[in-house]
Amino acid sequence: MRLRLACLPLVFCAGALAQSVRITWIGQACFYVQTGDAGPVVVTDPPAANNGYPLPTLPADVTTVTHNHTDHNFTAGVRGSVTVVDGRPVTTRTEMTAANLPFVLIPGFHDNQNGTQRGANTIIAWTQAGMRFAHFGDYGQDQLSDAQLTDLRNLDVLFVPAGGFFTIDAARAAALVEQLRPRVAVLMHLRTALGGPAQLAAFPAVARPFASVVHKASSVVLSRDQLPAATEVWLMEPAADGAVVNAAGFTAGAPVAPGSLASLFGTFTGAPTAGASEVPLPRRLGTVDVLVRGAAAPLLYVSAGQINFQIPRDLPEGQWLGEVRVDGQRVARASVTVVPRAPGLFAVVGPDGRINAARRGDVVLIFANGQGEVAPAIADGEAAPSDPLSWTPAVPEVRFGDKRATVHFSGLAPTFVGLWQINATIPADAPTGPAVPLVVVHGLASNTTPIAID
Repeated sequence: MRLRLACLPLVFCAGALAQSVRITWIGQACFYVQTGDAGPVVVTDPPAANNGYPLPTLPADVTTVTHNHTDHNFTAGVRGSVTVVDGRPVTTRTEMTAANLPFVLIPGFHDNQNGTQRGANTIIAWTQAGMRFAHFGDYGQDQLSDAQLTDLRNLDVLFVPAGGFFTIDAARAAALVEQLRPRVAVLMHLRTALGGPAQLAAFPAVARPFASVVHKASSVVLSRDQLPAATEVWLMEPAADGAVVNAAGFTAGAPVAPGSLASLFGTFTGAPTAGASEVPLPRRLGTVDVLVRGAAAPLLYVSAGQINFQIPRDLPEGQWLGEVRVDGQRVARASVTVVPRAPGLFAVVGPDGRINAARRGDVVLIFANGQGEVAPAIADGEAAPSDPLSWTPAVPEVRFGDKRATVHFSGLAPTFVGLWQINATIPADAPTGPAVPLVVVHGLASNTTPIAID
């Protein structure tokens, strides 16, 4: 049995497969956790399709159910010869084995009134690929009991609800993460662009109580030797048939910024190959439209596997639905996660015209993406003028190795659509060599680009 889920390619060491897992968030409280490339698959709390998250037509070995609500108990939708690790009848701590994996079922409550409002909820913990997992279902307690804590120490991966209303909110989730200190805490049971009850909180509200949140793609490979030293809080994208990334860097799961350039990967059946030939950029190329939050976005390039487009400049922070339509028919959808600034690097041009190569003391042109707000603002799909220049209100931090550069200009590159230009001087004491790391910090940190510095 092999599990394959659509996602951006991830590169990892083949030798580590036996001790790694692929974690894929379907949505709501449902994760597919597979050992290696063909090991046992654990499916947590499968939701009924009316929640907006269709289950993959792929086989699994184990499915867990924390309680008897339809967004957590749709075991009939899980394919394969499946053992149900069922928390619904559990009233006392229970151990069991399924697919040769050890599970512990820890009784608890869906509310903070000992279950009198919403009933029972069983926390389910297990060990897979040498890592300790715990899934909290619709945990609603004000605090863990001493008995529960005994089984929940030294967790590697914690799946924790954060959407509120039906379960704990993000503030209580943050307190729980601080108490348990897992190596990775994955937020779940929140509203996304693809589904979830309207009462649930969504990004960015679910992220605010945490000191930092790491945005991740819908599918991530993790092994014990890759676990962070300190707790990381992950906000994954729900699985979809399309994936939107920053057009500079192509970092899977990374958010994008208003007015920036994005790439959308997937299978867009029937889409022609075409590129924009004029500005303002068209909202349709051939027979292809990309809708973001219901409005057509400016398009640079379309094909059957990749589409390059501009994120609307007035799109607020949050997660929005992106749709690809061919001949008016939807062929794919994706999450578009937007933050105010999301830098990504294309290339550096030195004063002598060399690409990604320059000398100490040179003023270089850094071409980037994800600048966010600019002044004066430029309409979507329009090229930036040279007079007046359109600047970013804040100056980004530019580092060559561990040395900070002086920035002379940060704004839109004249005559281009959505392209960020930074003029900066390479410090006289910057490191030299064929691959000095360049990073731009502007709200978030960019991808790292190696620069040859003489």
